[in-house]
Amino acid sequence: MNQLDLNADSKEDLNQQIAELNEKLRAAGAGSAELALGLVFRLGFLPMLGVVLLLMLFKVINIILGFVVFIIISLVLLGISMLISERARLNAMKQLYILSIENEIDQFLHDYGMTRQQFDIVVTGLLPANAPLNHFLSPDAGEVLQPTHDGEMQEEG
Repeated sequence: MNQLDLNADSKEDLNQQIAELNEKLRAAGAGSAELALGLVFRLGFLPMLGVVLLLMLFKVINIILGFVVFIIISLVLLGISMLISERARLNAMKQLYILSIENEIDQFLHDYGMTRQQFDIVVTGLLPANAPLNHFLSPDAGEVLQPTHDGEMQEEG
């Protein structure tokens, strides 16, 4: 049963279900990433600004050097906060997938009598390549992939 024949209603239901699941993953990841990015940048920015101002106040550094130090530290903080926010985005998507999305997919499979491999193949063809749901699908019927703690896919043995 490699070829899947869906009627028009089933295809529309599948498209709607996929769009909803993908949007849930995207929204969860984006919200978590924004929160982490803002938190890390604010928590690092305020102390850094205080240190630079104190150094300038006690005339350890001048305004130009203070500005250069401020720029350098800001770039370092931005890089660190981007790494942490990407990690938070991946973790939020993984948690949502495990807690909710996987159950919704299983229910859809049960309702329409599809196998997981058929579902993965069909959905992979419908979604854009950068869709969050694609990270949890295995289009190759011979291998089953599971997301790892860092968002990468690992073959399950």
